[in-house]
Amino acid sequence: MDYRIQRIEKILKQNDYRLTIPRKEIIKLFVNNKHEHFKIEEVYDLLKGKNISLPTVYRTIEIFKINGIIKETIIDKVKYYELGIFSEKSVHVHLKCIKCGNIFDYLNTESILNLLDERNRIEQQHDIVIDDIYSIFYGVCEECRR
Repeated sequence: MDYRIQRIEKILKQNDYRLTIPRKEIIKLFVNNKHEHFKIEEVYDLLKGKNISLPTVYRTIEIFKINGIIKETIIDKVKYYELGIFSEKSVHVHLKCIKCGNIFDYLNTESILNLLDERNRIEQQHDIVIDDIYSIFYGVCEECRR
C-alpha cells in the first residue's frame, strides 16, 4: 500500500474513523492526482464505476477536510478540493481559466519567495501571524487560446 495512504489511514484511525473501501478509493483519486482540483461532482463521476454514491462522496470529503487530509478552496462560490496533507506550501496561488474553468497551481519559486517576504513585512507592520497566503489569478489558458 502507498505510504501516503497508510499515513492517511493512521490519521483516520487516530480520530476514530476507518479507511473503508469507498474512502480508500476517494483518497487514491486525490493521491494519484495530487495537483488536481476536484469538485465533489467530479469525484463522484470519476468513481461512479466503483459503486460509490454521491452522499458517500460528500461525507467522505467532509471527513477528510475535518482531518486535514483534503483542502477546500472556494473560487467564484464553487468549492474545489485537493490533497492538502502532503502539501508543504504556505503560499497557495491558483490560476483559473475564465473560459474552461480549469484551475492550476502556480509554482514559481522566485515569486513565492517574494510573497513570503511581503508576508513577513505585513506580519511586522500589523502585528499578525499569517498562516497561509491564498491568491487567484484569472485569465485564459493556453488550450482555450487555440
